[in-house]
Amino acid sequence: MGNHRLQLLAILLAAIFAPTSAPPSQRTVAPVIRQVDHIVVETGDPQSLFDFFSETLQLPVAWPIADYQGFTSGGVAAGNVNIEIIRSENTKDRATRKRPAARFLGIALEPFPLARSLPELASRGIPCGTPQSYVSKLPDGSQGTSWTTVSLPQYENPSLSVFLCEYNPKFLNVDIRRTQLGGQLVLSKGGPLGIAWVKEIVLGTTRLEADRLLWRNLLLPTAPSWPDVWLLGNGPALRLVSSAREGIQGLLIRVESLGQAREFLEKKHLLGKASSTAIQINPARIQGLNIRLIEN
Repeated sequence: MGNHRLQLLAILLAAIFAPTSAPPSQRTVAPVIRQVDHIVVETGDPQSLFDFFSETLQLPVAWPIADYQGFTSGGVAAGNVNIEIIRSENTKDRATRKRPAARFLGIALEPFPLARSLPELASRGIPCGTPQSYVSKLPDGSQGTSWTTVSLPQYENPSLSVFLCEYNPKFLNVDIRRTQLGGQLVLSKGGPLGIAWVKEIVLGTTRLEADRLLWRNLLLPTAPSWPDVWLLGNGPALRLVSSAREGIQGLLIRVESLGQAREFLEKKHLLGKASSTAIQINPARIQGLNIRLIEN
């Protein structure tokens, strides 16, 4: 009985004097990234590429193509993410080429509120650029901030732009708009390709191990679902791959039927490389972009 009482006393004392907070390595990490908001495509001829996505593929128009302050932009919705097609001032000369070239330029990440996310990034040692606000007329007629972007220089290189993009709720309710655009795509049965959503953004890097650690730090507490692949909310996953070329290598898009997609692409002379599990839209017909279609 004496030993038993001593054991109970030891347990009680341990409970009373146990530390009330977890060690730093086990602290709860507040998430910063909700999902990918949009993928940026740069081209010298944005109108023809915008027409391809919005008319040939019949993707819903997220915003019409127009000239803004120093750039041209138009957006289409691909189920779970928007694709922005832009031309900046320094790419206008590309429009004069016989075969304009496009490239996947960047990834806009939807953050949790910046007021909370920026201090969290600082606590992780992730440097951020100065917030840049775009001011325009809001739906209520007043002038105000439409959206704010914050660059993430650790993740950028000459071939890739990575930034946070927060919309002013007075300008746009992101969740409602995303649901509306997704519903439009469902009603059209994914257009002639039967597009469901963008499954992956394939991101090439010449330093896989170092970039793996950088992206892990940014995307905490989300862990990779399998090596070097992060599922980000309801948007496309991000896949890191070792490559001799930096930047976005291409998009992987899920379709309802590869047979249906192949038939349409063949009919329109748009079919690129094909196998039993994936087919490609001919890059030569979409200004050099690499877009592959899969069924699962």
